[in-house]
Amino acid sequence: MELLTRIYHYVTSGGPLMVPIAAVSLLLWVLVIMKLQEVYELSRREVGAGEAVAMVVRGDDGSLTGTVLGHVVFHFLEQRTADRQVNLALLSSLVAREQRRLEQGLDVILVLATVAPLLGLLGTVAGMIGTFDSIAVHGTGNARAMAGGISEALITTQSGLFVSIPGLFMANFLRRRVEGFAHMLEEFRAGMMQTVGGPAAAAEGGR
Repeated sequence: MELLTRIYHYVTSGGPLMVPIAAVSLLLWVLVIMKLQEVYELSRREVGAGEAVAMVVRGDDGSLTGTVLGHVVFHFLEQRTADRQVNLALLSSLVAREQRRLEQGLDVILVLATVAPLLGLLGTVAGMIGTFDSIAVHGTGNARAMAGGISEALITTQSGLFVSIPGLFMANFLRRRVEGFAHMLEEFRAGMMQTVGGPAAAAEGGR
């Protein structure tokens, strides 16, 4: 109970801008936890690009369920045709779509982590304005009124940084993981272009 009282006092001392900072923090960590869960599930069953290509040649997509390459292989086997060029275009489209799907949410996390300290800075400005207004009305003799404005300025700044620093760390961590998945997708695409299109198609894909 004492802890809740101290938290309440801390939040109310920070002024009205503590509400949007708290909302940004909540949304940020909901998105981070969802993305972490997705990355964890994909990392549990990693299959190499060469092994995935061999599975496609055999027409086997069941072993890739729940992996980074699972969606790409499933839809490729489902939609491929007898036309080599169509298959190559389909492959590139599926890989690009999967990369975009993996990147979903990362930009929002980064924006929220960047917005938090800006809200804290806005609270700092509001708190200092309140302090100067108090000085203009009461002079420097009213220490309590001055302390309230300074407290609001410092608490909002601290809160914004408290949200931003771990948020930026998690955004960069998740981006590195997603870039690793994207690299695996590119390796798979290169291997499939050699298998489906032969050397000429592989050279064309390299350009």
